[in-house]
Amino acid sequence: MIRLAARTLPVFAAIIGFAMALAAYLNFSGVRTAYLDLVRSRAAMIAGDIAADASAAQGFGIRLAEQRTLGELLARQAATDPLILTIDVAGPEGRILFSSAPARIGALETPAGEDPAFRQSEPVIGALGAPVGEVLVRLDGATMDATVAGLRRDVLLGAVPAGLAAVAAGCLLALALLSRLRARARRASAAEHADMIAQAENEMAGFRPSARR
Repeated sequence: MIRLAARTLPVFAAIIGFAMALAAYLNFSGVRTAYLDLVRSRAAMIAGDIAADASAAQGFGIRLAEQRTLGELLARQAATDPLILTIDVAGPEGRILFSSAPARIGALETPAGEDPAFRQSEPVIGALGAPVGEVLVRLDGATMDATVAGLRRDVLLGAVPAGLAAVAAGCLLALALLSRLRARARRASAAEHADMIAQAENEMAGFRPSARR
């Protein structure tokens, strides 16, 4: 029994531990995806609204470079979300015309080495239906990474106690099952032994009269 338990329980523990680890990973992956999708959808909505306003002004004959009110609009929109680094409006050549951070005006819209995963852009459409510029929302990747790391830590802290409890419960259940199987095997063996003894006694009883004759 002890040898059987020593071989079986570690297998049960490994299977349960793997299942709990997989569940924790899937949980974290789902939470991470939902968080990133929420942030990006918010950035896409802001970029889309600004691009729609700039495109509407283009339709009235106001060129993108002449839309002076865009600077104030970009600053207001950037202040609504702490994850937004800057909101820029760039011309067709890629130079920034307006920005929530005035120091970026005249620079290229995408700094060298910046991760494209933390940018959301929408084109500005001119009167003829062709793109005449772009609205770019730059997100704070460091803060987003820190938030994701915090989510990972929370999921891990919640999964470890649950995993240990599941492993312990699974091992106890397996031990109880092994004990029942062992007891059943003992009863079956005892019954078989009793049947063999009874059969032997019957056979011996059948031989005794013959011996007397």
